[in-house]
Amino acid sequence: MGQNDSRKTLQALFEEEKYDYIYIPRIQRDYAQGRIDKEATVIRDNILDDVASGKPLSWGIVFGVSEVRNMIDGTTKKCFIPIDGQQRLTTLYLLSLYGEKVHGIPFGYLQGFNYETRSASRDFLTAIAEYWKGEKNETVDLKKHILNQGWFLNYWILDPTVGATLNMLNAIDSRFRKAPGVFHNLDRISFEFLDLKSLELNETLYLKMNSRGKKLSQFDKIKSEIDKILPDDIQDYDSEFSLYEKEDSYLKERQERHECPTFADKWRYCLDREWSNLFWDRKAHNFDIPLLAFLSNWLIARAGKEYPYSDNLLGLNYDDGNFFLPWKYFGYLLDANNAKRYLGEISSLLNRLYHNRNNGIVKELISIPKSYPERAFKFGLLSYSGNDYSSNEFAEWKRFIRNYSANTVSDKDTFYAYVNRIREDFSEHSTEILPYLASLNKEKVNEQNMQLAEEYFKATVLLNNEELSGIIRQAEEHPILNGRLRPLLIDGDKFNETTLRKIWDNFRHWFGEDGKALEFKDGDEESLRKRSAFARAFTKCIVRQNQLFNDWRVLDFTAGTLKDRLQRERFNLIFRTCLLSESDNLDDIEDLPCENSNEIEFIQAKETLLQAGIIEGILKYDVGNRLRFRWYHNSLCFYPEKGRISEDRIGIDRVNDNPGWDRNRNQTLKYLQSQSYIIDATPVSDDESVALWWGNDICFHRSDHPEITLCWTSDYNLGIINKEYQWIKRRVLVEGKNLNFMFGTVGKNESIIEREIGTLIKEYLQEQENINE
Repeated sequence: MGQNDSRKTLQALFEEEKYDYIYIPRIQRDYAQGRIDKEATVIRDNILDDVASGKPLSWGIVFGVSEVRNMIDGTTKKCFIPIDGQQRLTTLYLLSLYGEKVHGIPFGYLQGFNYETRSASRDFLTAIAEYWKGEKNETVDLKKHILNQGWFLNYWILDPTVGATLNMLNAIDSRFRKAPGVFHNLDRISFEFLDLKSLELNETLYLKMNSRGKKLSQFDKIKSEIDKILPDDIQDYDSEFSLYEKEDSYLKERQERHECPTFADKWRYCLDREWSNLFWDRKAHNFDIPLLAFLSNWLIARAGKEYPYSDNLLGLNYDDGNFFLPWKYFGYLLDANNAKRYLGEISSLLNRLYHNRNNGIVKELISIPKSYPERAFKFGLLSYSGNDYSSNEFAEWKRFIRNYSANTVSDKDTFYAYVNRIREDFSEHSTEILPYLASLNKEKVNEQNMQLAEEYFKATVLLNNEELSGIIRQAEEHPILNGRLRPLLIDGDKFNETTLRKIWDNFRHWFGEDGKALEFKDGDEESLRKRSAFARAFTKCIVRQNQLFNDWRVLDFTAGTLKDRLQRERFNLIFRTCLLSESDNLDDIEDLPCENSNEIEFIQAKETLLQAGIIEGILKYDVGNRLRFRWYHNSLCFYPEKGRISEDRIGIDRVNDNPGWDRNRNQTLKYLQSQSYIIDATPVSDDESVALWWGNDICFHRSDHPEITLCWTSDYNLGIINKEYQWIKRRVLVEGKNLNFMFGTVGKNESIIEREIGTLIKEYLQEQENINE
């Protein structure tokens, strides 16, 4: 094979180069494009899609060596031995074999290709070329049909190459059994065939390299595909190559000598040098994965929410060494126009990053994002239209992007909504973002996004009020505010900065500089007083169910929960009211009425919490921070998240207009206390007038019968239990009575329950007396 005119079809290799035989040597790996794993399936589908298009296709370079070989039958044949490219050659051979066998489109060299990796591979390919006539049982797929043939030896299927070959033939059959025209176009698929001997290269070197079995990396594959679509225009597409030239005099010299005139030339030069160096990972000793992630993540934002492969790209785990990124995830978007736009943007970004390489923000920008907010933050910063990342303008843009992304983006939908706003509304103003945002506030733009509305308002204050400007910047950095200041600024339905100084001072007083001032401290009375005071004031301001229920840790004001609540619009007014208080103990806060008077359970739950000593009694224990309201046996129960210990729960009475549904355990126990009953549970409050106890089930006894333990369970059954806390069964069944010494209490008032307890004790004592006789 000569060096010139090296592009050949598979058939031309036999006809023009006069090869008699192509074989895959033992040193090569098994056929892989027919495997059934995810990566091979995508590759196979892409190949068949390309074949179906009927377009001229170049399947790359095939390295190999030629030799004259003495065959087993005594003949001498001129052979070509592929060293690299055997996967593509095998797939084209199988397409040719199928076309001739099924559709009668002659190839003529079916016996001229084989594998020498194992005898099973060789014998199978010989047999299918000789014995299979293209027929198929219509009730099964082609693979099963071939497996059922008498000429197929069962042990062949254990060979990976045989299995992969059958899978590929099966895929070809599924796609093209009724499409003979496809196989007339196989002569439009070509390779660059390079005979290493004719090139005077030592094939031993290539054999050693290839014997390692090291596949091209995902980056190498994507890079090679991008290389095919690089525009050869002289235009730079606003790619900021001048920034690179300022840092690299050699590129500038080449430009002046017209040695690197086109966009494609500059791309290749920069990618092989400083662009790659930006992403060098010292631990992994490569740049491939970070750079590939960077290219992918920009395409994710560029392509938009409806892009068919957006979920595939978003779901990539670059920490997994086996992650798979096929070219079609890129190629579907990158047609001629989109490719120029995307590559221009990427070049501009990489040139800016290289220009600012000594700025610490660059390392953050090229790291791989782990969440949607992080992805949004990086995209926003990269959308800066200026070139200097150390400028005040970039610092203001970074502040805006941090506030906007952190308080808006949480999932795919909000991410793409954010991306669209950055692109359409803000990026072009990124070098003067504060004046632009202030202008929107002045124009009273009807902004539906509350965080953006806040940014417009704050920009006005930042530009016009030096004192409050400092407070705003300081407050935005507070770890539990994270750029969202609406609880400090919202007054009704408007922003109001006039009380900001007072609110900010109280904010730091109550929550501390780190947001941890209200966290539990065992045995610290001052801490308990402060936590209880704020929790009581906060509870007084609650007026809607979703401020108390909704799985909230109701009395938790640790940093994490505070940060979460400060992110919720429903709590803005509550925080503002508490932080405007003139009292050190917030005792000037009024108990606000609930908005909906029909929400009986919500009203009763709030009233229960505000009873004397209840909040203090809960918060003096560490578990108090974790309590939340949940429905339990048709009544409210206050118990810790993932709480398994029944003693950590507090049952709440449920009393409404329908007495038949009343669950009044606490009220009734308080009454029984006045009738000489002793409650064996811990009261929540130190105030003896308050009826509330710790415990899922409450045990008690009558003072004149301390040996009889009564238990009122959370499912509102009341009865006598033994030392193992099990119901005591009746020895003699009584008509109309429970099998146990027990009765249900739902819908019964205090007097009825007291009477039934008395009857229960009397019946139990009578039974014991009969047993003793």
